[in-house]
Amino acid sequence: MMDRKRQVIEMAHILFIEKGYVTTSIQDILDKSKISKGTFYNYFSSKKELLMTIFETIKNETNKRRVAILAGRSTSDKEAFMEQIAVKMKVNQENNLFALFQGVFASEDEELKKVVKSHHYEEIQWLQKRMLELYGEEVLPYSLDLAVGLFGMMQNYIHFFLMVDQGMDIDKVIRYSIRRLETIVADVKECGDQLLEVDLLNNQFSETSLLKANKKRLIIQKINVMLKGADAEQRELLLFVQNEFSQHEPRRAIIESIVVAITNHSELKSYIQDYFEIK
Repeated sequence: MMDRKRQVIEMAHILFIEKGYVTTSIQDILDKSKISKGTFYNYFSSKKELLMTIFETIKNETNKRRVAILAGRSTSDKEAFMEQIAVKMKVNQENNLFALFQGVFASEDEELKKVVKSHHYEEIQWLQKRMLELYGEEVLPYSLDLAVGLFGMMQNYIHFFLMVDQGMDIDKVIRYSIRRLETIVADVKECGDQLLEVDLLNNQFSETSLLKANKKRLIIQKINVMLKGADAEQRELLLFVQNEFSQHEPRRAIIESIVVAITNHSELKSYIQDYFEIK
């Protein structure tokens, strides 16, 4: 089941890049994936949910690689930070994320536009957190300014290289941007110049969405720990639950029916119940 669902996601991803999200029909996805309409709707309620799952999968892959980069290294390690930024850009390139975003804006679907917007918000929030880890609590008042400045600088250089159709060295762009950031950090610390309120982005997300996102991360982390000692059958069940929580709307009834078959599931079950009780 997992392999077939993964195949549907991969085939739809290809179609959304080649034909565009708007012009790709569910029948196109059925034909390319070689599945029936009933099988499709067992996995996804709509084409939109499928695209949201693709976005979530890309985000999870980025987070997984970023965590791996920091393993055994200090959060204040600037080389590790630059590698984490690079891996984000590389995952985006591998998945043609820019083309997927273009498809969203062509669709004029407001819910999908919010998903894209939250994608950018979450990246800036991650950068804001990393500013504190790299430069210390003394940059807290300027942390959002620094995150937005770095994000915007790198994005604009990338867009410029694409516009002039010139080969781009991602690592060179990142290192150049970080050198400029270092100068800005020293300047704002000296003059105390602040433009954005530190918690401005937090106010853009509802408390519920933040709680759910944090609980999702706990569930996925718990499953990763459980996978290490799992046999083949248990591994299949755990991966199924993990995959459900990588989707935009995890299916409660299906998840709860699977969890009871997982060995030593009490803590995981508690996390899952907490997630679904958040209103």
